[in-house]
Amino acid sequence: MTLRKIRMLITSIAVVVSSLQITRAEHIDLNLSDYDDDLMRDLDKAIKYFEPDITAGNADAAKDDAATLEDGFKYTEDYFRKKGPYEDAVAISIEGLKYTRAAVEAVTNNDFTAAAAAAQAAAKTCRACHDIYKPLNKK
Repeated sequence: MTLRKIRMLITSIAVVVSSLQITRAEHIDLNLSDYDDDLMRDLDKAIKYFEPDITAGNADAAKDDAATLEDGFKYTEDYFRKKGPYEDAVAISIEGLKYTRAAVEAVTNNDFTAAAAAAQAAAKTCRACHDIYKPLNKK
């Protein structure tokens, strides 16, 4: 994939995520006690380091972060597909996965600027899902 195509993909995904954030639903009180809390902690750590690792030019660490994020986005997509009619969560997970993969592709091509933008967009997808589904009070 060329750098131009990567940039176009990132821009296209950004538009979709922006529309998700604008039209997102109000908070949904959902029992998530069966969600893997250890995975969520790993995802939280990975997303916090993903863009800084890219900005620092640390491709290996960024790829490690991305592997954790990919596993998490896939798990989350599958989780919400099975849990019920939560297509917005499924769509957000798919977008996060696309951003993560675009970041890895950009890192592989040494385009750390595009990779950082994709990593920031991936973080926004996490935030969008948390705004809707993260429990307000830990039970």
